[in-house]
Amino acid sequence: MFTLRPVCGEDFLDREELIQEMVETLASPTERVGFALVGRRRMGKTSVFLEVVRRLQRNPRVVSVYSSLWELVEGTPQEFARQLIRDALEAFQEQGALPLKVRARNLLSAPLGLLRDILREVRISLKLREELEVLLVLARGQEKSDPGELISRALGLPEGLAREAGVRCALFLDEFPTILELREGGKALGEGIVRKLRTKYERMEGLVLSISGSVRSTMEAVALSPASAFWRQFVVREVGPLPAEAVRELLQRNLNCPITEEAFSALWEFTQGIPFYVQFLGRELARKVGQTITEAEVREAAEEFLKEEGGVLFQEEWQRLSPKERKIAWALARGHSAPSVIAREIEESPNAVSRYLQYLEEEGLVERTGRGAWQPTDPVFARWLAQRSL
Repeated sequence: MFTLRPVCGEDFLDREELIQEMVETLASPTERVGFALVGRRRMGKTSVFLEVVRRLQRNPRVVSVYSSLWELVEGTPQEFARQLIRDALEAFQEQGALPLKVRARNLLSAPLGLLRDILREVRISLKLREELEVLLVLARGQEKSDPGELISRALGLPEGLAREAGVRCALFLDEFPTILELREGGKALGEGIVRKLRTKYERMEGLVLSISGSVRSTMEAVALSPASAFWRQFVVREVGPLPAEAVRELLQRNLNCPITEEAFSALWEFTQGIPFYVQFLGRELARKVGQTITEAEVREAAEEFLKEEGGVLFQEEWQRLSPKERKIAWALARGHSAPSVIAREIEESPNAVSRYLQYLEEEGLVERTGRGAWQPTDPVFARWLAQRSL
C-alpha cells in the first residue's frame, strides 16, 4: 500500500546497495565507522535508517537504537537526553539484551525511591546502575547539570548497555544537526555541544554512530567539513530521488489499474522521484478502481494535492522565512534564476538578493545550479509557491 510514513520490510523499495553496505559495515566487529546520510527532506533517509535497523535486528550480536531529533518539541538538552535514554533502553529491552520488568517510559517518570527499587532488580553492574539512576534524575530536570555533560552522558548509556550485554550497539540519530539548535536558558548550545559529543564518542568501543541531515550546510558544520567535530568519522552517502524504474515498480505493485505512459510522465514531472510525493499521488490514484489512469487524472490529483495539502506541508516553511526571503523564494519559484533578474522582479539590489540567496541555501531551500543561477531544491514546494501571491 502507498503510505506517507517511513517504510521498511516488504514495502521498502530501491536503495538495496546502500542498505547492504550499511548492514554489513555496522554489523562487522572489526569496523569502527558509521554512516552520514545527506539528502533533502522527504527523500527517504528515515526509511533507510529504519530498514537497516530492521535487518540488523536479525543479528543477535547487534542492538540497533534509532532516535529522531526531529521529534523534539521543547528543544532542550533534558528532552534530548530523555528521548535517547528511552530509545536506548527500549531497544535493548525489546532485543532481549536488557532484562527489565518495566518500560523505559515508566522509568523516566518514576519517583526516586521507586526508581531505585526497580533498578536493584536489573541484572547490570552496580556502576552502570548508579550511572543510569543519576542520568534519569538529571534528564528529568530534578537536579541541575551542565548541558554538555548531560548529553554526553546520555550518549554513553547505549555504550554502557552494549558493554554489559556483550553486544555491539548501532546508534542512529536522525536529523542530527538539530542538536545545534538545542537551547538552555534561551541560548542555543551550538557547535560546542557537538565537540563534547565527539570527545565522548572517540573513547567508545562498543557503539558505532550513524547520523542523517537534510541541510548540507548544517551537516558540514557537524561532520562533513575539515573544521567539523566529526570530520572523517562517517562514510558519507547521498540519498536522492528514486529512479524512474523504482517509481514505475512502486506504481505497478500498488495501483489497482494500469497507468498510461503519458500519465506516468506527468507523475514523474510533478514528483521528480521524491518518495513522499510519489507515495502521496499514488495513494490518490489508487482510489480509481477498474479503469486506466490517464494523464488528465494525474494532473488533477497533483493540483488537488497543491490545493488541499500544500498549505499543511509548506506553510510552516513559508512562515519561517523573512519578508525578503519570501520574495526571493517566490521569484525563484516563478522561474527567475539569476540574482540580477530576481532583483528587478522584487525591486531589491542584486547584492541583497545574493546575500539572501546564501541564507536560503543554508536553510536547504535553494541550490546553485551554475554560475549566477539558482533554483528551489523542492520542485513541489516551488509549484505551491508559484501559485501564491505575495
